[in-house]
Amino acid sequence: MGKSLVAKEILKIIAENPRITPFEISKKAEMSAQYTRNTLRVLTELQLVKTPVRGVYLITDLGKCLLSHLDKERT
Repeated sequence: MGKSLVAKEILKIIAENPRITPFEISKKAEMSAQYTRNTLRVLTELQLVKTPVRGVYLITDLGKCLLSHLDKERT
């Protein structure tokens, strides 16, 4: 799975499961916890997700917009 597909999958998981932890994301995405945390770090830096409380992730409006755009490209 390419890096952009991994990021999209993680964004989709967070959008569908607000206030989810990295461990829960890694289980749903079936990838290592370390790879999930690294991807979350990048998504946070890009302001596509945010952490209102340590260890809990929410998708931002920008992340929702990007995810919507990516889904439209796919169809």
